[in-house]
Amino acid sequence: MKLGISELFPGVGRRSGSWSAEAAQLIEEIGYRSVWLPEHVVFFPEYRSQYPYESGGAQEVHKTLGVHDPLVLAGAIAASTTTLRIGTYVFVVPQRNPIVTARQVASVDQLSGGRFEFGVGVGWSEEEYGALDVPFERRGERMNDYLAAMRVLWSEGEISEYRGEFVDFEPLYCFPKPAQARLPIIVGGNSRASLERIVAFGDGWAGYSRTHEDIKVFIGRLEPMMAAAGRSMDELSLKVGRRSKGATEQDWEDDRAYIEEALRLGIDEVVVSPRIGDDHYERDMRRYAEILGL
Repeated sequence: MKLGISELFPGVGRRSGSWSAEAAQLIEEIGYRSVWLPEHVVFFPEYRSQYPYESGGAQEVHKTLGVHDPLVLAGAIAASTTTLRIGTYVFVVPQRNPIVTARQVASVDQLSGGRFEFGVGVGWSEEEYGALDVPFERRGERMNDYLAAMRVLWSEGEISEYRGEFVDFEPLYCFPKPAQARLPIIVGGNSRASLERIVAFGDGWAGYSRTHEDIKVFIGRLEPMMAAAGRSMDELSLKVGRRSKGATEQDWEDDRAYIEEALRLGIDEVVVSPRIGDDHYERDMRRYAEILGL
C-alpha cells in the first residue's frame, strides 16, 4: 500500500523548522512513502473567491494563518530523512517567476538525492494573485508556458533558451539540474485543462477530495487522451488526496475503506490528511498508521 501524508504539520507556519524535521523523521520510520507540502503564499480573513472543494475545507482555509514555504521546508526535510519522497501538493506555479522556481526545485531534488516530486496547480484564490501582483486571468495558459520553460531549464544541455508568450529568455546557464533524469511533474486539478496538462507535461495526477465515482470518471477521460498522444498510462503516477472527516478511530477506519477502493480503481498512491493535533501527536500518528495497515 503506497501512502503519502499531507498537511503533516498543523499550524506549521508558527512552528520551528526543527519540529517539522522531527515529524518527518517519525513518518519515515512509520512507513509512509512520501510527504506532501501545501502551498499558499498568503491567506486572508475572508475570501470572495470560491473554494473549489468541500465547503468545510473552505472554512478551514479562511482561518489558516500560514504555512512554511514548501520548497524551503522540503530542503529541511530532505536533510533530515533518507528514503522519504518529498513533494508539493500543490505548488501554485503561475504566481512565481519560472526561472527562480526551476532553480529552487532542482536544488531541492539535488539535496534530496532525487526524492522530489513537483505537484503543481493553477490555484483558486484571486485575492492571493492580486496580493502578488500577478494577473488571475489566463493563469492556466501562463502555467503551461512556465512548465514548458522549466522543462527546458532542467534539460541536460548547458545552455537554455526559451521563447513563449509569458516567459521569454535569451540563451543562459541555469544550474543545478535536477538529480532525476526526468523530475516528476504531478498535475493537480480536475478540469479538461488539467487533463490536457497531464498529457502535455505531466508524470502524474494530484487529485483532491474526489469520490470513487469522480476517480473512475477522471481516469476514463484521461486514458483515451493519453493514447491519442502516443503515451501510456503506465507513465503516470495517479494520486488522490483524502482528508479525514474527523479525529475518531471510526473516521480513520473510513479513511482505510476509501483508500482500499481508490487503489482498486487504479490510484497508485493515496495522500492522507489525518486530523491529528498537538496533544499525543506521536501516539495518534502511530495509531492512525496502524488502522490504515502500514
